[in-house]
Amino acid sequence: MDKKDFKDMDLSAYFIGPKGENADLFKELTEKLINEHIGYRQNFNSDDENSISESEKITPEFNNAVVNMKETLDELSRKMRGGSIPWTTAGRYLAQMDNETLMPAILAYNFAILWNGNGVAWAGSPASTLMEEEVGQDLAKLNGYKKNGWGYVATDGSIANVSALWMARNVASIPFAVKEVCPELVEGKTEWELQNMSVKDSLDLLDATGEKKNDVKARSARSGQNLQKLGKWLVPSTMHYSWQKALDITGVGEDNLIVLPVDDHYRVDTDKLESIIQENVDKHIPILGVVAVVGSTEEGAVDHVDKFLKIRDKFRKQGVDFAIHVDAAYGGYGRTVYIDENGEFMPYDQLEDAFKKYGIFTENNQFLKKDVYNAYKAIGDTDSVTIDPHKMGYVPYDAGGLAIADTRMKDTLTYYAPYAFQEGVAVPASIGQFTLEGSKAAGSAAAVWTVNRMIPLNISGYGRLVARTLFAARRFADLFDGQKFEVKGKTIVSHVVYEPDYNMIDWVYKEEGNDSLKSMNDLTQALFEYTSSSKGGDLYNLDLLTSDSNFSPETYGDAPVKFIESLGIDGSEYHTEGKMEILRASMMSPWIYDDKSFNYWAPRITKALQGKFELISEHENIL
Repeated sequence: MDKKDFKDMDLSAYFIGPKGENADLFKELTEKLINEHIGYRQNFNSDDENSISESEKITPEFNNAVVNMKETLDELSRKMRGGSIPWTTAGRYLAQMDNETLMPAILAYNFAILWNGNGVAWAGSPASTLMEEEVGQDLAKLNGYKKNGWGYVATDGSIANVSALWMARNVASIPFAVKEVCPELVEGKTEWELQNMSVKDSLDLLDATGEKKNDVKARSARSGQNLQKLGKWLVPSTMHYSWQKALDITGVGEDNLIVLPVDDHYRVDTDKLESIIQENVDKHIPILGVVAVVGSTEEGAVDHVDKFLKIRDKFRKQGVDFAIHVDAAYGGYGRTVYIDENGEFMPYDQLEDAFKKYGIFTENNQFLKKDVYNAYKAIGDTDSVTIDPHKMGYVPYDAGGLAIADTRMKDTLTYYAPYAFQEGVAVPASIGQFTLEGSKAAGSAAAVWTVNRMIPLNISGYGRLVARTLFAARRFADLFDGQKFEVKGKTIVSHVVYEPDYNMIDWVYKEEGNDSLKSMNDLTQALFEYTSSSKGGDLYNLDLLTSDSNFSPETYGDAPVKFIESLGIDGSEYHTEGKMEILRASMMSPWIYDDKSFNYWAPRITKALQGKFELISEHENIL
């Protein structure tokens, strides 16, 4: 087969479209796939009798059931049309990490579930299990885990995070289990040395146990032994709430959570990270692992993964080691912008030419930051990554993802059920014995597999799609930063909290001359309420949708203070009020990707905002 030239394929063909522009194509392909499925049913042992006769289909009872089905589906349609978020709009949805999903992903998902595949094992879904194995390799290679990497389609990012900690816990406990089962392999090692073995050394040790490997795994952390010897799990204050669940579920415990402070750009303060690790090491408290966030859920911030690795290298000289996990559930697909068609991470000085070739960032490479580039590049030297196709992969839920650098990590998790998979029984592919999930829809793996072969995980495919959203985020950040609205003699000014690392922007609204944080919080909160169903009316009739959040001292420390003071507000008010309200927009729309499209939407969004402030002035006593 000739090599496809993906850069010459119009990404717009892969979406149904905000106004259903590709509806006929969607219907055509849906009908084709359904017909092929029905044909399969009809031709399987074609001599078998029909189970539903023509005479049965004309009975009153059959007709009653048909009428009931149609009426119920009509009711479903009414409920969905009246109560769903209009996230498919090209430009008016400036809110959560949701947007239009890819047409081929929808088709593949719906087609796959017609076959009722259970994605847990080969016996239940041989086709999709093979697909999931291929997708796992795709995700591993995307993150730089080329030689020994492995991955799978997790139910969501929370499950992937739990699984990553589960693996890290079990791997770190291997040396203690070996000491119990094969003590000769760790003879002479102190407990501190056992607590500070690298992931690779622990897995090598497990391999060395030979026929006693299962006995060692049985005495690992899964037995409940030695959990308190494994140490601390360090996570940024920008963490997803799933990490607290993970610590609870795995038995590592929330008491072993250390929350890492962030700087005024909402990235981990790496100097403080190093100090925190050193403080624990000085007390002879081991570090189980450290999490870097790439694309935080509130800010889209990208931690300095490269600096995390340098810190680990520094501590290795002290005989201290720990796992590094990257929570890139949201931001992981950003790596595709830097990957060439051969799967290699491109040198920084070649990016501008590559972008011109592929028609992204067409003006120049102004939207790239060297430190963000360095962070993405460093992911390949970490131990594991959470990355969700159902976010920036534009695949329907539930399609999270987990990739690991060393495929042997998954072997510390294995549990076997005789009816699904048996140890030592060879099958072409197997996933479920290594994962937290049991039964799961085959549609998710099929959907991700399909789009990965149409939109490659490199600059020619997803790189072009992700770049659209980076363009939109930075253009709207420029629009909102300093934008002014005149309402009844008062001037309202918007301020972007920080320059985006990814496609998330956070901003606030402040009345000019009113230097009260409470007033700014009230105004920002009011704008959210009038751009949501809270006070904005029917969802379907809203001309603008946003989401909100807040930064509090409990979570963010003093990170917002510098920004607050830059607006002329006393920084002490942050602690008095206990929060800074923000508006938050994940700019995932694939339809604002050049000057023409931005110049179409910018005045419409500005007009919608003006209208909201006029409503606030009329109905709220805050202006």
